[in-house]
Amino acid sequence: MPSNKSPGKDKVSMRVIKHSLPVILGPLTDIINCSLSSSSFPIAWKEAEVIPLLKDGNHEKASNNRPLSLLTFLSKICEKVALNQFGSYLMKNKKLSTHQSGNKKHHSCETLNLLTGDTILKAMDGKVVTALILIDLSKAFDSVNHTFLLTKLSNVGASPSVVKWFESYLTGRTQSVRIGFTVSTPLPVFYGVPQGAILSPLLFSIYTNDLPSSVHHSKLESYVDDSKILLSFTVANVDCLKQQLEEDLYLIANSCSENELLINPGKTKYMLIGTRQNLQQLPVDMTINFLNETITPVSFAKDLGMTIDSYLTYEQHITNLVSSALVMNKMFYCSTVWSNTSSTNIKKLQLVQNFACRIITNIGKFDHISPGLRELNWLPVKEQLLLREAIMMYKCVNELAPHYLSDLFTKRSDIHQRDTRSHDSLQIPLYKTSA
Repeated sequence: MPSNKSPGKDKVSMRVIKHSLPVILGPLTDIINCSLSSSSFPIAWKEAEVIPLLKDGNHEKASNNRPLSLLTFLSKICEKVALNQFGSYLMKNKKLSTHQSGNKKHHSCETLNLLTGDTILKAMDGKVVTALILIDLSKAFDSVNHTFLLTKLSNVGASPSVVKWFESYLTGRTQSVRIGFTVSTPLPVFYGVPQGAILSPLLFSIYTNDLPSSVHHSKLESYVDDSKILLSFTVANVDCLKQQLEEDLYLIANSCSENELLINPGKTKYMLIGTRQNLQQLPVDMTINFLNETITPVSFAKDLGMTIDSYLTYEQHITNLVSSALVMNKMFYCSTVWSNTSSTNIKKLQLVQNFACRIITNIGKFDHISPGLRELNWLPVKEQLLLREAIMMYKCVNELAPHYLSDLFTKRSDIHQRDTRSHDSLQIPLYKTSA
């Protein structure tokens, strides 16, 4: 665990714990083993300090902030042990929906964004438009019903002793709110899983494990509490689109309501993505109705940290990067998804990289940038994108990526029975639309 994270109510930092390990490792191991064997989570580890974390807008408006629970690091260590054991069981026995990419080995926001991009590009290649709806859940983690969750834990195969441990983990919790140096009186918590806890994303994934099966027409994909539906359609069948989308949205809303989760239709984003020619053929009014609100298609929206536009050019995403990114990891976030963007956008990113390089190496504005890049061991943007694509491809063909990506690739040996020199190479699919 990182040493720079804020400590919980006990004010014991991770740095102190790491330095004390030679002394406390034995007793701490005994406590964690006792907790798991007795199906009891220590009461002292159930106290949380909640701080507001700004999402967007004015920080003085409460709804613009997300509550973050500061938990003791000792409790997080215990959670990590439980996560490793129970998470391994779920993965080995394939208990979680294949449409859930959160909390799974080899899965990430990037792999799910790749799946989304591939689905849309294939539709565009077939002269088909894709409707994408990004569903916003209000206070998702805070709305989890403990009784429902314990039942769902049993449904995925958790033994009675494991369910009892999770019941102890969830119940009897208290929290106080800290703003600056002012701390409120602790109050009991009867609902939800703690924001910032190690186990919370996995527990929420289990809580919504049946959500993808609720839709009839579209495909629902999730990354923990971020869900989206995709439905591809031809321009000729546009009249059916509204009915099918609204039916699936109703089914999703009904499933969420049964689980006491609240969808915010005002923050739900709706996009129509395709070629310019196909989008221009659509009717002017493409609105849909959802929970008594009219939702109008938008030109671009943010999905798992990436800005997607109606033509899948990623121009707005690159514009956002250029205006804010001086950190390499941020600039290349999910780069395998948008690396097929225009050469103009690549040049914009190269200018950002050059600017950062000049600052670090103190190279003059009119001096050649290559010596600075070599000094920092930085590849130019175009080569960096190619490297990251190669790494992702390696993962896909060596079972280090989700099956929904690995299954997109076919070896020639799977098609041709006769051994050839290139039998281990990949079969390149035919396509009509150029990138």
